[in-house]
Amino acid sequence: MFLLVASNEDIASMGIRKALIAEPIWEEKGTFEGNPVLGMTEGAGATLVTINEHHLYADDIDKKATTQLGITAPSTVIFLSRHRSESGLRTLTVHPIGCFGKADFGGRDGTLIPSAPGPMTHALRLIHERAKARNLDFKVSYEATHHGPYLETPTFYIEIGSEEKAWAEVPPAEVLASVVLDVIKAESFEKVPIVIGVGGGHYAPRFTDMARQKRVSFGHMVPGYVLEKASEEALAQAYKKTPHARLVYLHRKSMNGENFTRFKSFFESLGLEAIREHDLEDRPTKT
Repeated sequence: MFLLVASNEDIASMGIRKALIAEPIWEEKGTFEGNPVLGMTEGAGATLVTINEHHLYADDIDKKATTQLGITAPSTVIFLSRHRSESGLRTLTVHPIGCFGKADFGGRDGTLIPSAPGPMTHALRLIHERAKARNLDFKVSYEATHHGPYLETPTFYIEIGSEEKAWAEVPPAEVLASVVLDVIKAESFEKVPIVIGVGGGHYAPRFTDMARQKRVSFGHMVPGYVLEKASEEALAQAYKKTPHARLVYLHRKSMNGENFTRFKSFFESLGLEAIREHDLEDRPTKT
């Protein structure tokens, strides 16, 4: 059971929602925050709610939707969203959520939300394939774990970025909507190692490449810029809140030797096995 969350405050979110409901598979099932609630007509599938505030501050929406709508508690929450950055880089992204430090953009200080490695990584791969097939001039990537809201259900964001012009474009919204529908319809996700990513930049290019080329799914990703600032308790949540994680991959080239040794030892002390890229199986090459 998936809970999809759109926001009236977000142009890209509403564009993805519009593309979703263009498919004749939805029926109205009440209201939430004064907006129509849509459920899939076949099977449990998904419930699509629309909120009036920005996603970042929609704390406990998993519990609120379950209680107010009388629906089955979701196994995964997907936020349909825009992405903003000063660079204006045209991007289609997915990412886990939570705050390693102060919760400046929703959520709770030093608190991560459970990640959804299987659905999120499946979505990343599909976005890459479909954006390429439609010749979209967008970079496709993970983003490292960041921002709110606070939930207790495995969650990820799927986003169009990073400039206002891109948010309103139809083709990327259609691509992300088609990906969301296929993630929902997937009966299961590939049984592959679940990995925590540590180090590197915000857009996590190393982890993105690995997810596309190797039989692996990433959960939480800890960017290099928070490693020195986050508490050990917050860093440990990257493992504790990534279901079935057994491995950790440290981006060696993004940190000096001292920090590599330090953080490798820390994550190994939690019970994770530190791996190199060549420890993972290659994904089959599509012809």
